[in-house]
Amino acid sequence: MNVNDILSISRTGLNGLQNNLDIVANNVANSNTVGFKSRDTSFTDLLENSTTPQDANVEDGQQNKMGMTMGLATHQQSINFTQGSLRNTDSPYDLAISGNGFFGVRGGDGQLYLTRNGDFTRDANGNVVDQAGRKLDVQVTVPENQWPQGTVSISQTGQIAIENNGRSTQVGRVILYQPTEPQDLQAVGDNLYRLQGGTLNSSLNGAAGLGTIEQYHLENSTTDLADAMSNMILTQRAYSLNSKVLQSTDDMLGTINEFSN
Repeated sequence: MNVNDILSISRTGLNGLQNNLDIVANNVANSNTVGFKSRDTSFTDLLENSTTPQDANVEDGQQNKMGMTMGLATHQQSINFTQGSLRNTDSPYDLAISGNGFFGVRGGDGQLYLTRNGDFTRDANGNVVDQAGRKLDVQVTVPENQWPQGTVSISQTGQIAIENNGRSTQVGRVILYQPTEPQDLQAVGDNLYRLQGGTLNSSLNGAAGLGTIEQYHLENSTTDLADAMSNMILTQRAYSLNSKVLQSTDDMLGTINEFSN
C-alpha cells in the first residue's frame, strides 16, 4: 500500500461521512414534518487487500492473515416505516393512519403517489387535496363538487359521511394502499413515495394488514431529534478526523516529493 492508496481511503471516508451527514441533516430538518419517515444509513467496506511484508512488519506467512480495506461506501439508505405518534387537531380533513398503509394522492399528470401525510383540506372546487394541491384518492359515490354542506365524518375504514339537519349522506371512501414489500417504494421527495415494481394492494380489494384511519389526527415525524443531533455530532467529528488524516497524508506526500527532487 502506498501513500496514494491512503489518500484514496481517506477520500472514500469523507464522501461516506458527507452522505451520512446529508441524510441526518434531512432527518433533523423534517422533525416536524407530518408523516415523515426518517432515513437510516449503513456503511460497507470496499475491497480488502492482503498486506505485504512492506506494508507491515510481521513474520513471513502472517501477512496473508491480515488485510486492509480500500475504504468505505455508504450503503443504500433505508426508510424507517415505523408508526409515528398521533396528535389531535381540530380539522375534519386531518387524517392519520394507525398501523400500516398509505394515502394515495394524484399529481397533475394523474400519477399515483403514496404518503403518510394526512394534512388535507378542501380546495375551491370541492376536491380533497394535500397542501400542494394533489387530490386525495377517494372512491366517490357523490362527486366532490356536489357534496352537501354539513359536518364531515370519516370512519376508521375511510367511509365519508356528511350530516346535515339530522340526515347523513354517504359521499365516498378514502382509499388506503399498501405495497407487498416496503422496499418496493422509492422516495421521490416532498414526503411522497412511488411504487417501483412489486404489487400495490388497497383497502378496496380487501388487502389484509392495513391500518385504520383516525380523523382529527395527524401523524408526527419518526425522527428522534435527540438521537439525530447526537448522530450529527459524531459524524462531524469523524469527518474532522478523516480530514486531518488526509492533511497529514498530503504533508507526508509533500515531504517525499521534496526528497525525490
